[in-house]
Amino acid sequence: MSTNSGARDFDFWMGRWRVHNRRLRERLKGCTEWDEFDATSVARPLLGGIGNEDEFRADFQGGFIGMSFRLFDVAAHRWAIHWADSRRGVLEPPVYGSFTGNVGHFEGDDVFEGRPIRVRFLWSRVDTGNPRWEQAFSADGGRTWETNWVMDMTRMSTVERVAHLKNYSVIELRRYTIKPGERDRFARYFESYFPEAFEQLGAMVFGQFLERERPTMFTWLRGFHDMDARALVNSAFYYGALWKEHRMTMNDLMVDSDDVLLLQPIDDSAALPVLPAVDPLEDPSGSRGVVVAQIFAVRPGELEAMTQRAAPHFARYRAAGARQAAVLASLAAKNNFPQLPVREDGPFLVWLGLFRDDASCASPFRALMEEASQTLIASGLLRRKPEVVVLDPTARSRLRWLD
Repeated sequence: MSTNSGARDFDFWMGRWRVHNRRLRERLKGCTEWDEFDATSVARPLLGGIGNEDEFRADFQGGFIGMSFRLFDVAAHRWAIHWADSRRGVLEPPVYGSFTGNVGHFEGDDVFEGRPIRVRFLWSRVDTGNPRWEQAFSADGGRTWETNWVMDMTRMSTVERVAHLKNYSVIELRRYTIKPGERDRFARYFESYFPEAFEQLGAMVFGQFLERERPTMFTWLRGFHDMDARALVNSAFYYGALWKEHRMTMNDLMVDSDDVLLLQPIDDSAALPVLPAVDPLEDPSGSRGVVVAQIFAVRPGELEAMTQRAAPHFARYRAAGARQAAVLASLAAKNNFPQLPVREDGPFLVWLGLFRDDASCASPFRALMEEASQTLIASGLLRRKPEVVVLDPTARSRLRWLD
């Protein structure tokens, strides 16, 4: 595990982790009862890699937050590890040590319940993807040790890393008309500056796409936690420095930006997922897959009936291999940021599906969509034939096919 210097020994630990804990209920008292609980941890490098920190969060016994700080002494070729937590608010005395092979051994002096002790940290299995950390105390100068805390770690999947990004109940389906020949430039510009800006303000850009059959159309999906958040986020963004800097460039590339549906998930199971951001280092080729939107123009007063009537057809789409991304319906709310118009010719019902490639969204799926279209037109619940929009994710679109 160790490099020649040892300064990169904790590189394995950088990132996000699920942590299963076994913690001795009482220490240095002959106790044999253990508590078990789960936690999460996220580790980040400091000082160009010769230091790092991690934040540990657990709901155990009312919940607490802990932090470890590690610094590598370049001259001494050893690590110093400090711990602090939200219960005591004290930076504990450090333990010192290094790795030999794949095992890290660290010791230091401390005081426990008024008596001096030795503290030992052991790191093991650091090359397996499931590292283990153990803490032990010694009250006799290191002759005997009592292990009192064991953590077994599993690295979070990419989907788990964005689990905190949720509860976006207000969705905008935004379809922009771009000047001929300028759509690719607009897409690159858009996703270079704006998705993270909205996320920082509390909104979410779920994905951005090129409409396949309309070469001037750029489509994107934006979400807010509620209508109040929509007004606040839009005010902060469109009156903020970033948009002021780039609005002339963006507006000069657009012909129209008013084709916007204000929507909401029909229920929690049909909400849009927040997929992980595209990592340009891990996936330099960008987003993959095909997104299909089926947009139903519903007669006034018939949205609930249409949603119920369409549900069996959506179930058949899934059975045919479509990965349903969302089912959205018009949100009956007044536009609280009138600087950005939304369409008022609703209501609408929108089905969104994900496919691996063109072949998987062809037959029999296309036949099922046509069958649904004809059946639902015959029901008298629609104002016109449903629109089917094939969307190609842009390079950094979150909404894409993930294996």
